[in-house]
Amino acid sequence: MKLLSLVVAVVVLVSAPAFAQSVEERLSKLEQEVRALRAENEELRKQIGVAPAPVEAPGPPQEVKPADNGPSLRVGGFIQAQADAGDRVDTRFGDDHDRVYLRRARVNVQGSFAEEFDFKAEVDIAGGLGSASGVRAQGTDLYVQWSQYPLAHIRAGQFKAPFGYELLHSSTKIMTVERTLGMDRIALSRQIGVQLAGDAGRVAYAVGAFNGNGTNASFNEDEDFLLAGRLSGTLFERGETTRWTAGVNGYRSEDGDAAVAPELAFANNAFAGTRRAFGADTQLLAGRLELWGEILRARFEPADGTATRELNSWYVLGGWSLTKKVQAVARVDSLDGPAADVRTWTAGVNYFIKGHDIKLQLNLMRTDDEETRVLARLQTLF
Repeated sequence: MKLLSLVVAVVVLVSAPAFAQSVEERLSKLEQEVRALRAENEELRKQIGVAPAPVEAPGPPQEVKPADNGPSLRVGGFIQAQADAGDRVDTRFGDDHDRVYLRRARVNVQGSFAEEFDFKAEVDIAGGLGSASGVRAQGTDLYVQWSQYPLAHIRAGQFKAPFGYELLHSSTKIMTVERTLGMDRIALSRQIGVQLAGDAGRVAYAVGAFNGNGTNASFNEDEDFLLAGRLSGTLFERGETTRWTAGVNGYRSEDGDAAVAPELAFANNAFAGTRRAFGADTQLLAGRLELWGEILRARFEPADGTATRELNSWYVLGGWSLTKKVQAVARVDSLDGPAADVRTWTAGVNYFIKGHDIKLQLNLMRTDDEETRVLARLQTLF
């Protein structure tokens, strides 16, 4: 009955001659009718013993999303402006000159679309750790992934091969300015290939087949694929401040002409033969303390029958949160190879202006050969 009365009032007001009433008068009468109907409604509630209708406070605007989880698109990236000075502590540095440079400057587009597919396309337009002239641009992560089942994600394109915890951990979130020399020399970095991965909560795995020729190399120099795999899990967890995790990984490759570390002392740093690697790692988070440890071993068996060569690496890394914004860091790492044995000690501090989104890092690196280098980085994510 109330609804009918309201409809009748609206019809009467709208149908009145335009010359008889102004728009303001019509709206005023309509508001009066609404107020009268509300008063009548409250009176009827009192008569039948029903509590007055609650008045809801206006809430925040609601985000409207498609019912079918439609496509999405996100644009982001980060910049790592860096400076270093001192000695050339390892072969990653082109010389011992003091300098200021862009370590990384990346822009990426990520998104998802129908049938549980998502993608990432990222470009790095900075230089690198070694000395270089000019600004180069190259692809980093360029892949598409089918993610319908948590235990079986299928990824194809260019991305980090599943080997080496420190490498798989984003450079924007590691505790030191640079990763260890052993990780750079033994791990695989980004490769072009296909991967199957899954996460069951406390246990995760990833296995993949790759060309094995490195970043932005769309060819395969032989008839075989590089095979890599990783298994990791949470051994103990209590709340958000205590967690113990561990992982193992490995890879195997038949190489025709692969670029390898200079510490192996192969001619022109090129290798042909069978390459195998193994690694194990563990991480502990206990309140303010965070500890990482990892060992890597790679074995190179030349196809020409010459002597097998090995690279062995390990590191122990610790961080202690002095405050919510300040973290002290210390690390010792070692790389042993036929041409060089390098042990490096690193001490540093991280200042989180806004978490990892905006932070300052300062490291002092010193080798057993008494070479010292200072590195500073300003990082911002957008």
